[in-house]
Amino acid sequence: MNATATPRTTHTVYYDGDCPLCSSEMAFLMRANREGRLGFVDISRPGFDAQALGVPREDLMALLHVRDAAGQWLIGVPAIQAVYAATGHRRLAAALEHPVIARLARPAYAWLARNRYHLPRWLLAATHLHTGRCAPDGACRIHPER
Repeated sequence: MNATATPRTTHTVYYDGDCPLCSSEMAFLMRANREGRLGFVDISRPGFDAQALGVPREDLMALLHVRDAAGQWLIGVPAIQAVYAATGHRRLAAALEHPVIARLARPAYAWLARNRYHLPRWLLAATHLHTGRCAPDGACRIHPER
């Protein structure tokens, strides 16, 4: 299930692969994961068993979940901080701890997570997160790595 884990993996990222925004961000993080500190699990795939983790599937689908090597869960913004720090983006991770940014980031992320399937195509296309193309019906897909 966690085919991307290595002996150096310090965090496992559980993400919604059916979400265009989520998949694009994970593709970015996979490319940045040069040291192999992150393992990735697409929880939208058939056969994924949330019960084995002891976390309701609805909770995993609601917010980004990351599990560290000690088995502790990081959820939402703390999960984002962990994956960015693990991929060398320490300034971004640290910025999310600034009191003003943290106060804004938590509700902004919660809103984004709730509305991730309804984001307009222009927003996906305008961000570095978008690595695929959007179809006329609004569905966005990731280009396979070449």
